[in-house]
Amino acid sequence: MQFSHYPSRSQIPAEHLSKINELREALGSELIEKAWFFNDDFSMLRWLYGYDFNIRTLVKDIAPSIVPNFEQAVCVLNAVNLDEHSKACDEEGDINLYIKNLKPWTEYFPGGIMCFDREGNVVYVMSCQKVHPRSLVKCAPISDLFKVFMIEVGLAYLQIRKNEEKFDTKLGLKMIVDMAGFHKDLLYPPTLKVFINLLKLMQDVFCDFARNLFVINAPFIMPSIYSMVKPVLSKQTQEKITFLSTDFSKVLCENIGAENIFVKYGGILMPSGENKETGNLRMGGIAPDSLMYQSEENPFHPKESSLTKLSVSARHKKEIKISVNSPNSKLNWFFIANNDIDFYIQKDGKDVWPKFRLPTEWVPEWGSMICEDPGEYSFIFDNSYGTLFSKEVKYYIYVSNEMP
Repeated sequence: MQFSHYPSRSQIPAEHLSKINELREALGSELIEKAWFFNDDFSMLRWLYGYDFNIRTLVKDIAPSIVPNFEQAVCVLNAVNLDEHSKACDEEGDINLYIKNLKPWTEYFPGGIMCFDREGNVVYVMSCQKVHPRSLVKCAPISDLFKVFMIEVGLAYLQIRKNEEKFDTKLGLKMIVDMAGFHKDLLYPPTLKVFINLLKLMQDVFCDFARNLFVINAPFIMPSIYSMVKPVLSKQTQEKITFLSTDFSKVLCENIGAENIFVKYGGILMPSGENKETGNLRMGGIAPDSLMYQSEENPFHPKESSLTKLSVSARHKKEIKISVNSPNSKLNWFFIANNDIDFYIQKDGKDVWPKFRLPTEWVPEWGSMICEDPGEYSFIFDNSYGTLFSKEVKYYIYVSNEMP
């Protein structure tokens, strides 16, 4: 049976409404309360459509299902404090400016919202022309890059929810990827891997959010580039990608509306902001030396003698258990690894800090979280995805109010 992926509320089939209720029951009230950003029918539909209505798989690894992936998405968005950023951004009134000012280096991370289209979908633009990933990754922990992007997409998601309430119709994200000025530095394997992991994270957290992905000004090596990215893209995401030819402006104007597209991309919209062509979109650039990480300027960078060494074999993981005796204590961590590794924190077998795949070859990883409940917390360094080589980790973990 054929059905629209973008129905109005009155057009949602009865069997899909029934599935929404079934999904809510499977998730449980406690998880749904934490998932305030997904607690509406259109968000539930996104998860159902994204996983072909597979709410919970009884046999592990047979097919991906909603519940465990929903739990991970909620863990990510609560870890980045989306609620606090939503309130702060509402006060400032402009998502692009809010993200640009969030960290000293964010203006060098390309992207931004250009407009809403005629239907109310968010239109996001990412330009490759001035991007310089080799300098960007030297400015902050890679987890910070992940968190900022999750905040930005999360704020766009909340804006979509407002538009869905306004128009009473399921909406989504339309992305324009401008490949003009593509240069070989963008294919540098270590930073390309970070970008691919970033795409996968967005896809996993914001299920079925992308509505269209338009690639414009693609270089002649685009087939090779796409072959590197394609393995992490879901079948649904792949089906939404369109590679446009030199007359891309016609297609964009028909799909989005000329009045909503900057003149640079073939529309008639004049940007506001400092840049006459791109407005408040972040276009990237080489990050200055003043933003590069310096260990002596980081108060959370411990002495080498304070670090504990750990070796994690391929296809294995290691846990470091930390006891927290007082509620609202702060757990702090710092680590360096000789290659990328999955890092996350659990309590009672459930993730309380999300799993990120993190390289530390440019900048160490450090962070903290408030533990509302006392008990035992497990710091996990996971090399289960590795096939041959061990990962060497040096770490320092402590509880703030119990530190000698």
